[in-house]
Amino acid sequence: MVLLTLGTGCKPPGARAMLDGREHLNANRPQPAAAAFEKATRLLPEDWRTWNHLGLALHRGGKHVDAGKAYQHAIKLMGQARMLGKREGSHVLYFNMGRLYLDAGQAPFARQHLSTYAQLESTHAAHYWLAEACRRDGRLDEAELELGRALAYQPDSARTHNRLGVVQLERKQPMKALDSFRSALQKQPNYSAAQLNLAIVLHRHALPNVSQPRVQALAAYRKYLEMNPKGPQAVKGIVADLDREVNPVAVVVTNSPTNTVAGYEPPLQVNTNEATFIVQAVFPKGGHFGHVVTTNAVPPRRVVTPPPVTVEVLKPQPAPVIPEPPKPVKPVQVAKVNPPKPQPPTPPVIPKPTVAKVELPNVLGIARYAYAKPKRPADGDREKARDKFNEAYQAHRQNQLEKAQAAYREALALDPGYQQAHQNLALAIQSSGDVKAALPVYEIALSLNPLSMNARYGFARALDRAKYPLDSASEYKNLLKMYPTYTPGHLELANLYSQQLQQADLARTHYQRVLALKPTHAQASVIREWLQAHP
Repeated sequence: MVLLTLGTGCKPPGARAMLDGREHLNANRPQPAAAAFEKATRLLPEDWRTWNHLGLALHRGGKHVDAGKAYQHAIKLMGQARMLGKREGSHVLYFNMGRLYLDAGQAPFARQHLSTYAQLESTHAAHYWLAEACRRDGRLDEAELELGRALAYQPDSARTHNRLGVVQLERKQPMKALDSFRSALQKQPNYSAAQLNLAIVLHRHALPNVSQPRVQALAAYRKYLEMNPKGPQAVKGIVADLDREVNPVAVVVTNSPTNTVAGYEPPLQVNTNEATFIVQAVFPKGGHFGHVVTTNAVPPRRVVTPPPVTVEVLKPQPAPVIPEPPKPVKPVQVAKVNPPKPQPPTPPVIPKPTVAKVELPNVLGIARYAYAKPKRPADGDREKARDKFNEAYQAHRQNQLEKAQAAYREALALDPGYQQAHQNLALAIQSSGDVKAALPVYEIALSLNPLSMNARYGFARALDRAKYPLDSASEYKNLLKMYPTYTPGHLELANLYSQQLQQADLARTHYQRVLALKPTHAQASVIREWLQAHP
């Protein structure tokens, strides 16, 4: 949880109310916290953060409808475009709305919001909760992938290993689940949820290469009861039954009934008692929002970066590639304003980026791409499609492009809504040399996830290589609207402007942006030479 910092001393009434609300919220007193934040919204009605914090308090207090209205009003004040640009930390609203939908039992909406947040802020919490939304929405392969990304940030998180084991067991992979529950207990030996799950796997499932699973299950159940002496009576009954089964000599014939429950199966433990993880916005002691200084750009010769192969990884090897999270920026100091009466909140809108328009003079001889504008395909049988996807992925890695394309298409025949398969198919087609044929496939991938940074970047690069520079520039601009700190996008767009479109002024801005974002970039010296030659 990101802490709220207001400082001490004399404060304006609005800041004072926020500080009081924060103290109540940190002490788990949601009702007085909500009262304090309501006061803050009356004093600072145009500051989205007051409404976000009111949503936090109402959310913590279980008032989901009222919390949703507060979050939605914060979204309205901030605006979707600015949220996508991470202005003043407002992207946390995607996380908070996602968690609210998850707590309210609306997993599909939770997944959409948390997916947006994870692309803007790649952290353990982002991927952990996106995985849980995917799990509850029945997207188990995606849930396993996101938990792998979460563990890349916090490999010692026992609860993440436990949650991964639950997903693997739901995917009918008991041996993997067994390893995950054991990993959780290695990280935290007194973690009772993982201990019970370990006992359940040993008890219920036929596990190859596991000697005496019933004996191990009995020991695991007993260890769980040591951690929880007041554990469920039914678990104690299971222990008694297993003891009689494993140690038949110890059975005593009696006419008295047992206390077991016929057919009882204890549920998997999924950390249901964990504290609600809600992100708060940061209030600094002073200072202004840190805008990036524009001072640099790219070369007289073409600078080409290799196209990234972004594939879904469902096995421990190879490990999923996780982009570096964007560098944090300092939000602005809260200021007291004279508020107008707040407008009624409006429902949140899932952002669907449109193609940006590039304002350039007409250039003779430059072809334009005719967008296919495909409809979003329906979902299919993801479990069956995943096997074909893995087959295609292995062929793709070995540069067997024809085999990979065929297998990707088989996966898509089983599940037309498999976004990663569309994206990888487009990349395989592009790598085989038929760049124009890859373009409509990229469009389908973007129709399934318009916020996908990798799909948008791949589409823009493919348009460039297919000799559609204006449309390529449009897609790069669209990408940079969503991800303004994405250095490869600035570099490619600058190359387009400087070489194919002969727009040195536009190129200069993006070359400068590259150097501002990454002064030690591999092309930094070439970029600086170009800037000196084009003052």
